[in-house]
Amino acid sequence: MASGFQLVFLLGSIIGLLTVRAVSKINCDYFSFNTLRSDCPARCPSGWTQFGSRCFIFYYQYMKWSDAEKFCISIGGNLASIHSSDENTFVSDMINRASGSRNTWIGGHDAVDERRWLWSDGSSFEYAHWYSNQPDNSGGNQHCLEINYGDYWNDMPCTYTRPFVCSQDL
Repeated sequence: MASGFQLVFLLGSIIGLLTVRAVSKINCDYFSFNTLRSDCPARCPSGWTQFGSRCFIFYYQYMKWSDAEKFCISIGGNLASIHSSDENTFVSDMINRASGSRNTWIGGHDAVDERRWLWSDGSSFEYAHWYSNQPDNSGGNQHCLEINYGDYWNDMPCTYTRPFVCSQDL
């Protein structure tokens, strides 16, 4: 009789534990009673590199700024926006590791209103890392942002072709 009680108690305890939470180590999902939720950090798509809560990818194809933005949109992102010194260093290092190229499109532009810089992804343009005397709109047609000169920024004509960096939120 005592062993039957112990068995019922043991089974009840196991079922109770399984009802509260069962952990699947294979796919990192947690199961609650009739509910599935993921407590694992989101991951970047294959080929992308994570920094903070965002994913970045460098493309060594030369495109005009607008064509690069269209391409980034087609793969689920935008030309990269940069919001901190650490993020700027990360993007610059990624470019240099991938290609050694310094003149690379990122998502800034002032094409709508001169000297009012915007990010193509709609995020706030609160951080900047301009090279000395930049932006200067030399020739009156420099409305797109490239990262160059050892991680500094420069405005350039949008019709120039450059490699580019796309980003997307996790």
